[in-house]
Amino acid sequence: MADSVGRGSADPVPAPEAAASARGGSGAKQRLIVALAVALVVQMLFVFSYVGALHSPKPHDVALGVVGSPAIPAALGKRFSLKTTSYSSQAAALRAIDERKIVGAFVVSPTGSKLFVVPAAGPSVASALGTVFSAAAIAFHQKIEIIPVHPLPTRDPSGIVPFLITMALVVGGYLSATMVMAFGGPVTPRRRAAALAGVAVLGALLTATIAGPILGAIPTSKFLVLWGLFILVMAAVALATSALQATLGPPGTLVVVVFVIFGAPAAGGAVPASFLPGFWRTIGPYLPAGAGTNAIRNTIYFDGNAITQALIVLTAYLLVGAVVTVTARRRPPPSPAEAEAEAAAAAAAAAAV
Repeated sequence: MADSVGRGSADPVPAPEAAASARGGSGAKQRLIVALAVALVVQMLFVFSYVGALHSPKPHDVALGVVGSPAIPAALGKRFSLKTTSYSSQAAALRAIDERKIVGAFVVSPTGSKLFVVPAAGPSVASALGTVFSAAAIAFHQKIEIIPVHPLPTRDPSGIVPFLITMALVVGGYLSATMVMAFGGPVTPRRRAAALAGVAVLGALLTATIAGPILGAIPTSKFLVLWGLFILVMAAVALATSALQATLGPPGTLVVVVFVIFGAPAAGGAVPASFLPGFWRTIGPYLPAGAGTNAIRNTIYFDGNAITQALIVLTAYLLVGAVVTVTARRRPPPSPAEAEAEAAAAAAAAAAV
């Protein structure tokens, strides 16, 4: 009879177990609230960066070379933001275009006026210059011949390939560092750095192979040069990410996500840098996405001119990241909650492009 009664009644939950269950439920709710707050912050950063940078592109100090009379460029300066530089000859102006000092040149000579535009520096810039100068020529009763130099190939008619490749390398670097941190186990800092360097070599090779021989998006004649440049971009991002994660833990990955969100619109890919607002024009060249895009674009379309600053920026990320990764105090293996946070941050990094 006693057994029957015992089986028919609910066993009371011991007080310690009930308290632990309550604490566990409270902790789960707190983690959920934090996760949702992070999601909202990332969303707001997306709106601020992408919409703020790209919603209303307009020219800002577009670098134009001038040979001869500056009458038309001077008149245009009132409604189209130009930064003009005078050159002694057409050859000097074209050389400045090759060296990436200017994105166009207006040449006045006894035989007529010429406007040299540079599609590889940004089709929108070339198109905008052609449009405003053609309209000005009508107003001034002049005839202007528009001549494209450094045209874009049929494999990249929009000039977006360098940016797309850079973002693939950036995401690959971020994710490889995050995967090593989350799932690499108790590896030494030196082995972590070596693993990231090895992945960068392989990832860059795969990127160059797919974009080059397989898809034909980049010239195979520059395969080795671009492979080396791709290694630098991916390794710089991976080691910089690893350094932040080694010093900050899972929040370091979220800091990197901010770099991705800000770096992509500021890179001058879909919209040239001269058409971005001042803040984005300023930070773009100093973030991995902007430095990588400039270096790859100038290597493909301008024979490697004007890539020194980009190489310095990327090398700085690589060296500082490597030093911090190797010298940082070894962190204990991540807890399940930390591993979950890092996996979520990795997903956010991938979505950020």
